[in-house]
Amino acid sequence: MLVALPYILIASVCSGSAADGGPGWLHLIVLWACWNALKFIIMGPVSVVLLIRARLREAAIRRRQRHDSLAEASTHEPDLRV
Repeated sequence: MLVALPYILIASVCSGSAADGGPGWLHLIVLWACWNALKFIIMGPVSVVLLIRARLREAAIRRRQRHDSLAEASTHEPDLRV
């Protein structure tokens, strides 16, 4: 999300330049920078949520595999009675 800061800075500088009588095409750069900043700001929390979901899913799979291997080991114990 910190990557959005340079885009916000670019938008601010270009907006100020366009307002002070600069060329009109600077408004396109402002739009481009704002769009990219919004994408980075939104994807920060979304990626954290996706990462947490993936880690929880992996933990559940590991837990299930461990349970299955313990159950399999207990059913295949050799009979040591003499």
